[in-house]
Amino acid sequence: MKINFRANLNMVVLAFLVLSISSCQHQQTSDIDLVKAFKPSDKYFKSSLMSLHFIIETSPVDKVDTVFRQIIESYDLPLSANGIPDGSYSAASPADAFDYQHVVTISVKNEKITSVDYNEIKPAGKGKQEDTAYCKEMQPAGTTPAIAYPVMEEQLLEKQNIMEVDAVSGATYSLYRMRYALTMALMKATLENNPN
Repeated sequence: MKINFRANLNMVVLAFLVLSISSCQHQQTSDIDLVKAFKPSDKYFKSSLMSLHFIIETSPVDKVDTVFRQIIESYDLPLSANGIPDGSYSAASPADAFDYQHVVTISVKNEKITSVDYNEIKPAGKGKQEDTAYCKEMQPAGTTPAIAYPVMEEQLLEKQNIMEVDAVSGATYSLYRMRYALTMALMKATLENNPN
């Protein structure tokens, strides 16, 4: 009996995608549903954001970086607080394969991000940053969420542009998850302040 590895891999990827999309559909109103109004005339915008989330969770970092940059440029998505009124803005990604949502809250004053809080949180409310068992498990990688997330947050406050924040060794995928959530928060902020 000959096993077709490529066909099996395609089936696994397809099953994961279906499960990811269905889990997003069971949430109340997801942030992806809210930000699709950012490009209302583009019927593929929401799909592109869903695909980007899937690529972040399943692809090698070089592909993640390439696709992330392509989507940012193609849709001219916000990278900073330029044009964003003072206020507090939050966003969450769809849940990943381990049921974590990538959640960010930023405060903006005078078109500058003045505070940022990023975490990856389970539905029960437990975040990776506070999960001592998870952090202990991650220590061999050279960092933990309790170390990496504050470093990335500090970089954002200093550089004021999500694409200028660098990865912390051992937390590269978390950088892209944070960028994704930040982009969504900035889109939501734009929509809240310019509803038409």
